[in-house]
Amino acid sequence: MSAQGSSIGGVSGNKSSGSSSSASVPEGSGQEPASPHQPPFDINNFPFTFEHIHGSSGSMQIEADTDPSASGSYQWDDDSITSSVSAYREENGRTYHAYSDGSWHYPNDYRELERLDWQFVCLKHLFNGKNYFAPWSPENPPKRILDLATGTGMWAIEIAEEFESAIVVGTDLSPIQPELVPPNVHFYIHDARVNKWWWPEPFDYIHIRMTLGAWEDFEQDVARKSFDHLEPGGWFEAQELLSTIGCDDDSMPDDYPLRCLFEDLEDCSRIEKRPIDIAKTYKQSLINAGFVDVTQTVYKIPVNGWPKNKGYKTLGEMWNANFLDGIQGIALALLHRARGLKRHQIEIHLMNVRKSLTDKNVHAYQKIYVVLGRKPRPEEMATSTSDSQEQTQ
Repeated sequence: MSAQGSSIGGVSGNKSSGSSSSASVPEGSGQEPASPHQPPFDINNFPFTFEHIHGSSGSMQIEADTDPSASGSYQWDDDSITSSVSAYREENGRTYHAYSDGSWHYPNDYRELERLDWQFVCLKHLFNGKNYFAPWSPENPPKRILDLATGTGMWAIEIAEEFESAIVVGTDLSPIQPELVPPNVHFYIHDARVNKWWWPEPFDYIHIRMTLGAWEDFEQDVARKSFDHLEPGGWFEAQELLSTIGCDDDSMPDDYPLRCLFEDLEDCSRIEKRPIDIAKTYKQSLINAGFVDVTQTVYKIPVNGWPKNKGYKTLGEMWNANFLDGIQGIALALLHRARGLKRHQIEIHLMNVRKSLTDKNVHAYQKIYVVLGRKPRPEEMATSTSDSQEQTQ
């Protein structure tokens, strides 16, 4: 579920005509990356504009539509990505990364890459066109940016185009980024969980998005290493999904199949030492690592078009398309590796899950956590802990 860009309405889709780039492996790794796939599908003309659907708190209750049959569903062109991803581990009809094999339980085939690009569009809509919440601007641009688990690289590419003077580094376990990228973007094959990061120069902005299931211990794997590799005054930002299915009324029964699936997947992820329900721990992890000005905003994203509000309804329909196309990839490896289930057993199980995803009588949603923290300057170090705790929200 890694991060990914384009601009819709206020966002313009990107197929950069900049420099040709292929993902690199750091020296001494002993591995050569496969060739990256071609640029992702063109979402430049996606037919909607952004409208504000979240307040600053992001915690309001979403009102259900009394006529849930009145909305449709979103789809995208399955043929828009023409090149396949090869030379990877094949398991139950899907392909998975080869570098640090087994540490990421989700596919890297073209079907998943297209879903990741669509997921980027969904989050862009959720965030009202924003790519970031750190206090950057044309007058105060970042200079060196690190995008961990960059996925298809769409976020990194858009940031590079917005801040042309910045150096943008994107890392991932799979070389699945486009070949044509802006000249200030560089992609590397890298496992952020390694004991030491090899970056020779510090960054002033480190970003992660949709990395649930990537970390054994977020504080040790990411928060503390990011702190060490940031310039004083630099920012860390996480935009993370909480896997747990929520509901604010009595419409979701205990045996709701989507809820039961994610409870099972959360248990499987703990068995595999890659927990997926950790977004709610990020804020405290940043404080523990020494960050100050730590803030947290929680957004809700409906699982289908059940809300009455037009913005939430559109968002729910978009997220539903993301779910329906991605649910097999989300579930397959974890249920197979942790539970020993065969593919046909998993597919039968997912039939009821897909059916539940279309039930607009259940007002279910997931949460997205946006968590930011700043590395204190030397003169702030003595009071960094108390300052962080007082300024969290």
